[in-house]
Amino acid sequence: MKSIEYPDLLWIPPKSWTNANRSAVQLVVIHTTEGSARPESAEDGAAYDARRTDGTSAHYFHDSNSTVQCVHTADQAHTARAQGNKRGIHHELCTTVKRAGTWDDEYHAALLRQAARQAARDARKWNIPIRKLSAAQVAAGVKGFCGHADITQAFPQDGGTHTDPGKSFPWSRFIALVSKEAGFIDDKDDDMDASEVAAEVVKQLMARRIKDAADPERSLPWETWIQYTDARRNQILAAVAKTQATAEKILANVQMDDNDREILAAQIDARAAELLAELKELQPVDPTS
Repeated sequence: MKSIEYPDLLWIPPKSWTNANRSAVQLVVIHTTEGSARPESAEDGAAYDARRTDGTSAHYFHDSNSTVQCVHTADQAHTARAQGNKRGIHHELCTTVKRAGTWDDEYHAALLRQAARQAARDARKWNIPIRKLSAAQVAAGVKGFCGHADITQAFPQDGGTHTDPGKSFPWSRFIALVSKEAGFIDDKDDDMDASEVAAEVVKQLMARRIKDAADPERSLPWETWIQYTDARRNQILAAVAKTQATAEKILANVQMDDNDREILAAQIDARAAELLAELKELQPVDPTS
């Protein structure tokens, strides 16, 4: 049977779930099943929830080549106690924290891509920013992505004990994969690592700052601007325009701490200064010619 919500997904409903008809969702929550890790594990996990009698369920199961939906995202799955169930869409990644290790082998790399694809769809549907939250942000009602461990820490009154998906879960890499699937990062290598993602963000943030600096109405007197060679000016503006749309989406969806922002700001300012210096060294044209 296929899902009504996402017709390309296999649908295997569980025994236990809550018909909530939610109009808003705060969180996309990542779990590990602490079970098998093979190409058939998503189907097996969903089938087990369909017959288990302890009241447990999830919205999705993912393995390396498939995603199975079990609960509609407007309804509550039973996987993270009262507050987690109420606030989240819950994605079960079929593996164990110990087996996953650094998440770099073929199975786990494919598993991350599979989960990211569906997480991006849920983020778009429910207007959830693609950013990793702290437990404090989860408790405060901020919208974004978190792990089951963050639910446990955010709501100790619920009595949860789970710590998945583990301290080694590659959040930066996963958030980048989700951002790419959602269209917030240009389509490049599927296995883009954290350093490559950081470089891409820096480049696009710089493009935004450069555009602001090069805008004649905001940053330079028109009399000065028209002295730059048209050819070079057009080259610069064309290059900036190519990345501007993506940069704005990334700015709206990438969360970083204060230290990260300071480093990025310094790199952006340095590149903008270099470009403006280059512009000012160009052979001026006679504005009256």
